[in-house]
Amino acid sequence: MTNWGADNLTQFLDRVHLNQRGNVATFSEPYRFIQRVNECLSSAGKNLVNPEPMMTGVLLLRCQYAYKTAAGMALAGQVVETFVMLRSCLEYAAYALAIFKDPSLQEVFMSRHVSVEGMKAQKDKFRISEVKKVIVGFDTKLAELFQVFYDRSIDFGGHPNPHATMSAVEIGQEGSDGTILTLALSTEPKVLLHAMKSVAQVGLTTLLIFQHIFKAKFELLGVNAEMNALRNENYL
Repeated sequence: MTNWGADNLTQFLDRVHLNQRGNVATFSEPYRFIQRVNECLSSAGKNLVNPEPMMTGVLLLRCQYAYKTAAGMALAGQVVETFVMLRSCLEYAAYALAIFKDPSLQEVFMSRHVSVEGMKAQKDKFRISEVKKVIVGFDTKLAELFQVFYDRSIDFGGHPNPHATMSAVEIGQEGSDGTILTLALSTEPKVLLHAMKSVAQVGLTTLLIFQHIFKAKFELLGVNAEMNALRNENYL
């Protein structure tokens, strides 16, 4: 049995948890938005009953879990990794809307690993450019928000690039030996706030996408009202 705290990994996990607790207290207002969005996603997830098509419900739940993970990473200071999960949140929501619009895509989605042809069909139908067209068909303004946050998720961690790589480093002062310190956990307030606000913004954007799928459910649960309140507080 592992002696917790005696090895590098469990020591790191302890630090993650300490950072999360500290940042919830230090950045209480940004956390409040993250938490409110999470309540909306959780409420929707807990009240799924026989969604049609079935994968729309599965993807809502996966989006919710990715959101929770992104929130935990942002609060820990894992700012680069946060955006990897935010990209997943957006893709889960967009895929769900595509399947909702055309239920035949559920079979295409599920056939990805069945054959070479299935793999190609799934890739073609679920290219980000294709699912964005679906969002445009429902709400052009929402599609614009989706694109902004999707591009941001790419730029700040969705794949290796200068913005992502350099957003969590410390460079030695002039006259030093030029050391570059790559941070596992950032403590820079501006960087943390950017990650936290992005979590809430992406979460709210995914809710706006799922609203087109579960409109009556969101209304009944009060999710629509809370989403409107968040938007009125200028968080998008």
